[in-house]
Amino acid sequence: MDEAVIRYYRRLLRTRFEHAGSFENPSIFLDSVVEQIAHCGNIGNYMQLYLRVANNTIEDIQYICSCPPASNVAVEILCALVKGKALDEAAGLKRQAFFQFLGSESEELGEKAEGLLELLKRGISRYKNGGNDGGTSAVAPGK
Repeated sequence: MDEAVIRYYRRLLRTRFEHAGSFENPSIFLDSVVEQIAHCGNIGNYMQLYLRVANNTIEDIQYICSCPPASNVAVEILCALVKGKALDEAAGLKRQAFFQFLGSESEELGEKAEGLLELLKRGISRYKNGGNDGGTSAVAPGK
């Protein structure tokens, strides 16, 4: 594992994973297992994202996961990058933003970032189109 990823993960252990958790009635709910996003983890791992959107802006984002350290680092970076951003801006993020944030071009981090960005883009797209697939992987009640 890349040294920068290890350092950031150790920091997360000390700070208790700032964005970990969930909240009720998210505007967008995403589940990596339902979405079949392989880069979010291996078999037996999962990632759930909870986003609160207001005025086309991501007001809050939290996650629950059972995944390896590199995935924890990637999802924490994702949360830091998209919180407070307009939906279109968040949907346009690239893996390079993760590298710039961490100060490393770890291939493992890049793979996790791509999976998370794919998951996020799917959810944003469905949210903006008013879609709902039964509440298991995207979209808010009332949207």
